[in-house]
Amino acid sequence: MKQNKKHAFGKLLLASKSIVTLLIFSLVFASCSKDDDVTEPLEMGTTAPGFSLKSLEGADVSLSNFNNKVVVLFFLGNNCPSCKAAAPNVESMLVTPFASSSDYMVLGLDQWDGNAASLQAFKTATNVTFPLLLNASGVAAEYKTTFDRIVVIDKAGKIAFSGKQSAASDIASAKAKVMELIDPVNPADLAPNFTLKSLDGSDVSLSSYKNKVVTLFFFGNNCPSCKAVAPSVQSMLVAPFASNTNYAVLGLDQWNGNSASVQAFKTATSVTFPLLLNASGVAAEYKTTYDRIVVIDKTGKVAFSGNQLASLDLAAAKAKVTELLSK
Repeated sequence: MKQNKKHAFGKLLLASKSIVTLLIFSLVFASCSKDDDVTEPLEMGTTAPGFSLKSLEGADVSLSNFNNKVVVLFFLGNNCPSCKAAAPNVESMLVTPFASSSDYMVLGLDQWDGNAASLQAFKTATNVTFPLLLNASGVAAEYKTTFDRIVVIDKAGKIAFSGKQSAASDIASAKAKVMELIDPVNPADLAPNFTLKSLDGSDVSLSSYKNKVVTLFFFGNNCPSCKAVAPSVQSMLVAPFASNTNYAVLGLDQWNGNSASVQAFKTATSVTFPLLLNASGVAAEYKTTYDRIVVIDKTGKVAFSGNQLASLDLAAAKAKVTELLSK
């Protein structure tokens, strides 16, 4: 009888422990998943609230230390799984590419107000190199944000980007904003915009490819050298980057052929990239001609403009595209 009671008690104790474990897990999961408890973040252009927090090393770190710099704030929870998962990507996408920039800083702010040991554990687990700051829940409240969020502040101290979703989902947008702020583009330096009809009759504008690398292949619809090189444009400048959503190749008919002549070019060469009609005016704006390659970077500037036959420039253009997509 005593054994039965002991056995029953043991089962009850085990069940109780399981329930407690489940409750703890549920609470942690819920706290890491709460996206609806925060009001709308501060509006773009709002002056970023100042703050002064202690770093893991015990130093006082103030936002005012970074006047005239672009600053990224990564609000984190010291033991939040999604924050730990995102942190290495914050490092690789928002720290490493801009390591040589003297007017830029990334700061990690612990919105969970953990002690130094818990934040050190976060740093050890994620291998991030940017400063981590303690007791930032009050700062997060001022910024109307929460943990696992990214905020970007421009050189004038204004909010330029405030993420409304998890850091992992916002890193690419935050990086694009940082690139724009660190290296602002003079409109005079931008590649000339254009809108041309494609073979299927739709309007295609360069402005539709904002924040993408774009290769322009200027061709003549019945130009022998253009026909000869087009399959190599396909194999060297299209196929290797087919899975990259930040890249596009466009063919522009500088000979102003009709749809039938451009379709004949497409059929003869088996290219898959869009072919655009009546592009002689665009070629003139780019100061180029047919059988030439131009590459435009993510900021909209011309990064490569071939001055010889496309066949002779394919390797250099591919190298430039590879370089630009890696940034």
